[in-house]
Amino acid sequence: MPLLTLWTACLLVFGADASVNVTLMRREEAEVELKPTSEHLPDEDAPQNHKKEHHKHRHGRKHHHGVSHLKVGPGKDIPVCGEDYTCDDARLKSMDNSAKKHLAIYTYNIGSYEGGMREKNVPCVPPNMDAFLFLDHDTWERSDQTSFNTWKKRGWQIKSVSLQAGTEFVTGARLTSKLLKFTPPSWLLNGQWDWLVTFDGNVVLDLLRVGPFLEKYSLKPLLLLDWSYHESCGEDGFNCFSRELKSMLNKRREYIEDSRENIVAWDEKLTKEHEGQVPGTRKYSPPFYCETRIIFRNLRHARSVDVSQAFGRTYEKCHEIQRDQFLLPYYLWHANLSFDAEAFPMNFLADSVGMCMVKTRQGRN
Repeated sequence: MPLLTLWTACLLVFGADASVNVTLMRREEAEVELKPTSEHLPDEDAPQNHKKEHHKHRHGRKHHHGVSHLKVGPGKDIPVCGEDYTCDDARLKSMDNSAKKHLAIYTYNIGSYEGGMREKNVPCVPPNMDAFLFLDHDTWERSDQTSFNTWKKRGWQIKSVSLQAGTEFVTGARLTSKLLKFTPPSWLLNGQWDWLVTFDGNVVLDLLRVGPFLEKYSLKPLLLLDWSYHESCGEDGFNCFSRELKSMLNKRREYIEDSRENIVAWDEKLTKEHEGQVPGTRKYSPPFYCETRIIFRNLRHARSVDVSQAFGRTYEKCHEIQRDQFLLPYYLWHANLSFDAEAFPMNFLADSVGMCMVKTRQGRN
């Protein structure tokens, strides 16, 4: 049997077993073996027919309003978390918890990126969700039993993962985080859940509000955070890509120093496509530039497989480039997903799902 076929078969068996055990082993620690997907990925240079019908209203600014427990100002920073998002009786009665969808939520702390696991600002898990916390061995060892008990008490299942081998450009810890973010274990993608939500380890959501929020977007395959809360991109997301890339090359070199040459080459490639200088390739002009600290994937959408393929391409390129948000908008564009996906303003997500940040970050892996 060819090696690729055998490997794919093993993935299917693993995914089938895990999807059953997730429900049966709720709140029990388990080691998860991470493997990149092997499905065929389309050629990113192939001409694409992009739809622009929804471009002008992609953020839904005028149509959706939330009630925030945070002080969300006009500034350029995600709000700092305040009180814990609990599931006490008073909140359950006061919030709309009638969401019918079954959701999977996961976050991760790899390479002690956030130090050991925190005991505060751990959001509770409502009945319609399964929530997973992924840790590598080093982070596990740096966390105490009190913090584990807090996460478990709030309804989180804790999973242990092994680090991926790093490359000369990207550390193993950072690459493992990217693998979890873009190509998570198959049982998360092939289970009984309708939506899959992931966010960085220093981000917190009010999970009680996530279900009702997603009910409004069943026609969308993918929801993201728009980068434009830093500065406006206008009608072309490439503008913000170019600004952030140049800022990191010239001022914030610690973010990308190990893969600097690859990033310069990536910039040159995308600039040529943006200027329409590549024959047979549509001019690269994405409608938004996104951050990847929070991602909502609609697993029941007809284009869910296309999202997985675009994410798979993004992860593969993460072996060469440290900054994933330089990559994802490009692969969404070439999968013809840019105008189907939705990128929300930061203030809107803070208002709608209580998105906030905790000050636990201790470095970059």
